[in-house]
Amino acid sequence: MATPELEERFLDAGKEFASSLDNLGLDAHALFWAFDKEEGRHVLVLVTDFFDLKGPLEISKQLFKAYNASVTPQEIDPFVVRLHSINQPMGVEYSEHAGMDWTFKIWDKDMNPKPVPPEARISAIDVGGLEMRPGWVIRSRPIPKRKTTEISRRWDRFTRNVQKAAA
Repeated sequence: MATPELEERFLDAGKEFASSLDNLGLDAHALFWAFDKEEGRHVLVLVTDFFDLKGPLEISKQLFKAYNASVTPQEIDPFVVRLHSINQPMGVEYSEHAGMDWTFKIWDKDMNPKPVPPEARISAIDVGGLEMRPGWVIRSRPIPKRKTTEISRRWDRFTRNVQKAAA
C-alpha cells in the first residue's frame, strides 16, 4: 500500500501546534508528522524531555486541556500525538532522523565529497514502523541536556500556562 500524502492543512496545523507549545512553554526536541504503517494513519510525533519527568499520561492530560481550551489547533486531536523521550533509544533515533538534511552523500575514493544534484534527496525513511518524509518535519533541534530541576521548573511553567488558558 502506498503511503497517503499528508494534507497541507495538517502540516499547517502542525506548525501552529509547535508555536502553541512554544507559547505554553513545552520545548520540543523534535516534532514531525509520520505515517504509522501498522495503524494506517498519520501521527504527530513529539519528542520531549518532559516525558522522563512526568510521563506520557501527564503530558497527554495537559495537551487535552490545551486542546479543549482551543489553545492548540482543533485539527490536531491529541489522540494522534505520539510522545517519546529524548532519552529513549527510539526518541533519539526519531530526533536524529528528523534533523537530518535528507540529501544523499557521495564520496570519491579519497573520501572527498562529490557534488550531488539538488533533486537527489531521500524521499522517505522508515524508522520503527513510521514512515518519515522531509516535508513533514516541523521541528528538530538539539537542546542541551538539562538538569531535572530545570526541567521541573519548565514543566511547572507549562502547566501554569495551560491552566491559565483553560480558565
